[in-house]
Order: sequence, then C-alpha cells, then structure tokens
Amino acid sequence: MIMNPVHPRPLRSIQDAAICRGTAIVAEGGGQRGIYTAGVLDAFLGAGFNPFELAIGASAGAQNLSSYFVSLPGYAKRAIAELSVTPSFMVPYRWLGKRGVLDLDMYFSRVQEDPEYRFPSSEVDRLAGRRRLVIVATSRSNLTAVYLEPDSSSLLTHMKASSAIPFLYKGGVPVGDEIMVDGGVADPLPVRKAYALGARRILLIRTVPAGDMNSSWRQRLKALGLHRAMPSLMSDMLERHELAYEDAARFISDPPADLEIIQIAPESALQSQVVGSRSDALMADYEYGRRTGELMLEQLHEWLDIPGGLPVGLVDEPAVEFQP
Repeated sequence: MIMNPVHPRPLRSIQDAAICRGTAIVAEGGGQRGIYTAGVLDAFLGAGFNPFELAIGASAGAQNLSSYFVSLPGYAKRAIAELSVTPSFMVPYRWLGKRGVLDLDMYFSRVQEDPEYRFPSSEVDRLAGRRRLVIVATSRSNLTAVYLEPDSSSLLTHMKASSAIPFLYKGGVPVGDEIMVDGGVADPLPVRKAYALGARRILLIRTVPAGDMNSSWRQRLKALGLHRAMPSLMSDMLERHELAYEDAARFISDPPADLEIIQIAPESALQSQVVGSRSDALMADYEYGRRTGELMLEQLHEWLDIPGGLPVGLVDEPAVEFQP
C-alpha cells in the first residue's frame, strides 16, 4: 500500500491556554501499536485539547506524549508508519549479531538528523515550569524503573533508552553512569508513579483492550520466535515486567479514594502487531484511534469541568510560538 506522506506540521501555538492542576496523561507502549495512541492524541491536538500538567510513558508511549506535549500533530503517525516499517529496521536473524533485531540507531539518527523526520527537541525546553514530561526507562543493572525528565539536549537519548528492548536491541543506552533499557520492563503502565507525582485525575491510553493484561513485551518476543532462546537475564527482565504489569492492573482496578482514572483503549485487539505490521493495518489503527479521541473529547471536557470557562485548579498558560 502506498501512503501519502504526513509531514510534521507544528501548531502555531498551544490552543488550550490553560493547564488543569493535578492531571496527568499516561500512555502505554506497545511498539507499532502505538499508532493507535498517535491517532487519539492527534484528535486532541486538532481540537486544541491539552490541559494536562503531567505526561508520563515508556517506549512508544513516551514518544507519542513527547509529540503531543510540543503540539506536533501527525509526527508520531509518520514516524511509526514510515520509519518503523523500513526493511532495515527489523530483521529477526540479526539477534545473532551485534546490531540486534531492531535498528534503533538508524531510527533515532533519522529523528535527529533527517530533515523529513527531525524532531524539534528544542521545543521541550518551553515546557519547563509549566508542564512536566517524564520518560520511563529501566536500569539494566538492577531492573528498577528510572524516571527521566528530559531537556532539549537529552530528549532523544531518553526516548531511545526507553525504547531499547533487551535482546532485540543489543546493549542498552548509556544515560549518565547507567545503562538503560526499555521502560516497559520495570513500569509499563506508570499510573502509580503519576499518582505519586501529584496527579489526582489520570487519563490512561492503552494499546490493548482495557481488560487485557497480557504482557505485550512477551508478545513481542513470541511474534519474532525468540522467546525460546532467551538468556537468563532476559527471563529475569520478563518476570520483572509481568510483575509490574500485574501491580499496575491492581492499582487501576482499585485506585486510592482521591484518584480518578479514565481509560481510552481499543475494544478489541488492534490490527497492528508490536513489530512487523502491514501498512494498511497501521493506517486502520491510526484512524480508529483518531475517531476514538474525537468521540472522547466531550466526556473529557466534562470530566475536567472545562466548558464554560476556567474552573478552579486551572492556571493560565501563555501561548507558545513554534518555529517550523
């Protein structure tokens, strides 16, 4: 299928000129399934809806939220639908060599240097003091979650670290004195962390049906036929991931009394796979996410008491001008 290119088109300003205190948006990872999240967030951006004080996610979720928080509609869609389907990005037999199955080096080199895909990292500095962007990674040494708060100089490194799937991307990513791997290992659904950071109303965007708590990380390995060849360290990481998933599920189903959680999730399994998706499946899931986002806007405005003026808890935010 031939796709029409969707060029990054920054908004001239953040249309929602207010932030609702104590709110957070959390995005699940899921590899190429993140294109559903891209659709949801593009619907929000199209309506000028971004009242969230905090954004937190891992892997594809972190990449989507970064595009959302700097108001870059269409960017995440294009990165997933084009960069992650290039023939060299995912090659299963490469797990035997040094490069790894997934070529994140190529991916992030394009995001940093290619004029067609360059992410405007400098825009993240405009968030300082008003909005908080947190990217989840995992320390390879002790398998604990690390919550990174990037600036323009560290954003792409933090994104790459959060997306560095062990065994599929060899070696991890150096961040400071540590080697980091995929944030989904230690905290795939960081709702508990959002609560700890002060969020009392959390919007959680899933890439699997809300009732499905199966490990998407295990699904990645099974899809590539690699789960039988896992070394012991990988097995430890997978166990850590699944325990974290179960903990998040308990927290979501029985949240603290002062916390409200709304989930946006597909009603059934997406057509896309974690890796190796067809282009038509990716486009279908993006449109599904966009329609879902559009349908949710009225409910979310009511939930946050936004219609009719600025409710208690909102703080004015100056418009942010973007340079293309």
